Amino acid sequence: MTREPKVPSEAAPIFSLTVAEAVDRIRAVNPTVNAYVSTRLDDAMVEAFAGAVEAPRSSLHGVPFGLKDEWETLCLPTTGGSWRHRDRRSSRDGEVYRTFADAGAVLVGKSNLSDMGLAAEASNYLVGASRNPWDVSRTAGGSSGGAAAAVAAGMQSFDWGTDIGGSIRQPAAFCGVFGLRLSSETWPILASFPSVPATLGWMCGQGPLTRTTAQMRAVLAAAAGRLRIGAACGFHLTGAVVYAPPPLGDWPTFEQDVRPHLEAAFDGGVRTDHGLPDGARMRSVYSAVWASHLEQLVEADPTLTLGTGLLATASALLFRGRLGDRRVHPDCAAILALIALGRVTLYRDGERALREAMAIRDLFSALWARGLIVVSPVSTGPAPVVGRGNRDHARVICWTGPGNLADATGLSIPFGRFGHLPRALQLMGPPGSEALLLDLADRLIASRDRVDDLRPRPWPMDARRG
Repeated sequence: MTREPKVPSEAAPIFSLTVAEAVDRIRAVNPTVNAYVSTRLDDAMVEAFAGAVEAPRSSLHGVPFGLKDEWETLCLPTTGGSWRHRDRRSSRDGEVYRTFADAGAVLVGKSNLSDMGLAAEASNYLVGASRNPWDVSRTAGGSSGGAAAAVAAGMQSFDWGTDIGGSIRQPAAFCGVFGLRLSSETWPILASFPSVPATLGWMCGQGPLTRTTAQMRAVLAAAAGRLRIGAACGFHLTGAVVYAPPPLGDWPTFEQDVRPHLEAAFDGGVRTDHGLPDGARMRSVYSAVWASHLEQLVEADPTLTLGTGLLATASALLFRGRLGDRRVHPDCAAILALIALGRVTLYRDGERALREAMAIRDLFSALWARGLIVVSPVSTGPAPVVGRGNRDHARVICWTGPGNLADATGLSIPFGRFGHLPRALQLMGPPGSEALLLDLADRLIASRDRVDDLRPRPWPMDARRG
């Protein structure tokens, strides 16, 4: 295959990975990392070669990218990570794909996710589990785990994921890349597959995963004209408030580790008087919203009713596909079973659950009204071993779920390591505050990188960082 020439562009320092290099990396690394449900490598090369003789359409022109396999595309199937939809073809290109394709970016593949996007690990019956590039015995996270793994391993320059419980921020943290959850208030999801029930749509955000903040700005600039509906928020920054109630698991020193760098980034304005509920209360409210809307969640998949969904869930848990029933993956089934248990026991009242969620959102809004950005861990432990993602689900949701309840703009920033595995903190701001968070991230990174133990290390297999 003939290689495409480099596209001369003022954005070259931002994106150095070419489509040819991405294709080579996918062929070499993806058999181990398993980041994609499907790829279009030869077509991507042809498309990149044709685009190389055009005038650049944007700073993304000629940049290889992936899409979480929830976004509609004509060129590749859109499965939602489900065996039930393994042969599904879109009737049209979705707005997310068209946004980046029209900007000149080149799709190399659809990234892996959990069945229905529910589990905290990108694993399904279609291709199996995505693995963490830093340690392939560990999960890449979920549900946008394939996206984070592919960006971290240099197989693509960026991906566009979804986040209804940490599904962008958590895998970004586990894989050592940046992940941004955009508020649904300013960046509403126009369509995805399966669709998010209207009663839960306010919790679901979308956004990019990249290796640098500069790349993230470029992706947002290309996407804003078509995917964003609101203007940047008017925000008078006064400081940061640390939200880190115990238990802090493997990161008991979170506050003392981050405080000096927050003080540098926020000009000394760091406090702890957040007034937010503890982690157990956050988990309870988050769980109540899901459980009290079980019927809408299951029936958002056009192939399932509540009855068939629960039967498929029971089959998955009891037989784990051994009888050939692959309607629901066991990881997804475990989450559905917990939601169903909550539905028939503690969390029957949907209106009450929504009131409690809105009360938490009001508490966040009060902090933002005071000019405070909320800072917390993304996870207080390293990426679990593959297959154990659900066991650590509560630990992760404790830190990412609050951002969904608040419909926050949430940015995951690499910050040190758990042993040899990446670690991250997150900034949570109001809807429309992504530019502010990225500016703060740059200041935070400048301080972080003066400490050797916190500075990101090159990925061991990384011949070229995209």
